[in-house]
Amino acid sequence: MLLMGRTKDASLRIASLLLACALAVPALVFPHSAFAQQILVMVQGSPITSFDVSQRIKLAQLTERRALNSKQALDELVDERLKVFTAERYGITMDTADLNKMYASMGARTGRTPEQLTQGLAQAGIEARLLKDKMRADNVWNNYVRGRFSSTTTVRDGDIFAALGAKGEDATKAQRTTEYTIRQIVLVVSRTAPPATRSQRMAEAGALRKNFTDCEAGTATARAMRETVVRDPVIRTSADMSAPLRKLMDETPIGQMTPPEVTQAGIEMVAICNRREVVGESAQKREIRNELQTKQFDDLSRRLLSEARKSAMIVYR
Repeated sequence: MLLMGRTKDASLRIASLLLACALAVPALVFPHSAFAQQILVMVQGSPITSFDVSQRIKLAQLTERRALNSKQALDELVDERLKVFTAERYGITMDTADLNKMYASMGARTGRTPEQLTQGLAQAGIEARLLKDKMRADNVWNNYVRGRFSSTTTVRDGDIFAALGAKGEDATKAQRTTEYTIRQIVLVVSRTAPPATRSQRMAEAGALRKNFTDCEAGTATARAMRETVVRDPVIRTSADMSAPLRKLMDETPIGQMTPPEVTQAGIEMVAICNRREVVGESAQKREIRNELQTKQFDDLSRRLLSEARKSAMIVYR
């Protein structure tokens, strides 16, 4: 996580300033490349320096809260170079424009522009280039492994049932899922509406929910309300929902609505019109399948990376 609070940001800025002051005089005497960039290893002709290692240690601490020693950081950088080299051999690349879009999306998730993200990294003593290199390597490698994954791995039902049994789950229940018939009701509120208007609409939503006892009569009442949208019924299964949403849907009686929720459209609620158990893949079964697929993917990734190491030219200095 790149946003670490005002106190942490302030300390990073102070540390950055102190570091700049400490290196200001030596920098006049020693070239930066000689002073801080001793080559440690060459991977397919691409150098990894002591500066790269120090940057990876800082990056892991800042973005993943992982503490790496120098050997671990160096090993990760070697793997990173191998990932890019191997993927490129199979024509899998990532152009700069796509990389910059991914970098911008990362910044947006933390409420920062790309420039602000770069500045935040700089305050922690990290060059944005190092983060972008890691992003590129992860992207091309995942695409490479995914291409090999589909043809070499599979998850059988027998594997899933065995895993369910190991966790004490009932394999019979894994063959059934809950099907919900729902209707979404939205009390429209403009984004520019004053707080008083929003509060009034929330009160209207609460009153509608209190008097809502079945979908047919309740939706008719909702349609008669001003600026209210009643969506057509849809069917959702529990396997397609997150655990918190499944819990909410199961705890809401048939013919009633979920609590009002403020969204960009206004005040939204969901009416549970029907709920039944049907034959199908349960949420537990799908979760186990995903776990097994992830494990197979990770195992294949490690094997392919190990093969890449054996065939690559890696020269330690």
